Amino acid sequence: MLRNLILNQKLRAKVLERIEEFKLNNSANEEVWFRELVLCILTANSSFLSAFKALNCLGELIYYADETIISKNLRSCNYRFYNLKAKYIVEARKMIYGKLKDKIKPIADQDPFLAREKLLKIKGLGMKESSHFLRNVGYFDLAIIDRHVINFLKEIGALGEKRIRSLSKSQYIVLENILKSIASNFNIKVGVFDLFIWYKETNTIVK
Repeated sequence: MLRNLILNQKLRAKVLERIEEFKLNNSANEEVWFRELVLCILTANSSFLSAFKALNCLGELIYYADETIISKNLRSCNYRFYNLKAKYIVEARKMIYGKLKDKIKPIADQDPFLAREKLLKIKGLGMKESSHFLRNVGYFDLAIIDRHVINFLKEIGALGEKRIRSLSKSQYIVLENILKSIASNFNIKVGVFDLFIWYKETNTIVK
C-alpha cells in the first residue's frame, strides 16, 4: 500500500509542495524558526493538531508574553499541559530566541545529527521533537518517530509484537536507521518518507 501511495502522482505533488515549504523555512527569519521550535515543544505528548491549534491561539505571544499569560492562553485553547509548556516556551525564548538560526543552521548545514544533539539541551525537546524541528526548517536526514511511525513499523513487522511506550535515545536511533533503510529503497530521504507514512496513518499532510 505504501509503495502505491509513494507512486501516486497527486500525493507526491502534495508532499513535494510541503517539502518546498520546509525549504523556504530554512531561509526564513528568526521569528519563523522560533515559531517552528515552539510548535515542536507543544507537540510533545500532544497530537500535532492540538499543538498547531495552540500555536495559532498564542500567535505573537510566543515572542514576548510572560509565563502566566502564555499559560492562560494555552488553557483557554483547551491545550492540556498549559503550565508546563508555558514554562518551556519562556525558557526556550530566554535561552535561544534571537540566536536560534545563527546557532543551529551552520551546524545543521554540516551535520544535522549534531544539530539535533544541540537542540536536546532545550527543555521540552526530545529526539522526536528535535528531529521534527529540523525537518520543518529544511533538513530531511532525520526520522520523526511518533506513534504513527511506530504503528507503521508494527504493520510491516519491523517491531514484532513488542509494545513501545517510550523510546530511549539508543532505541530511537535503531528505529531511525530502520526507517532510513526503508526510505532508501524508495530513493527518498527519511524526513520526506515521514510525510507518506503520516498520510497513510491519518489521510492528511499537515505535519
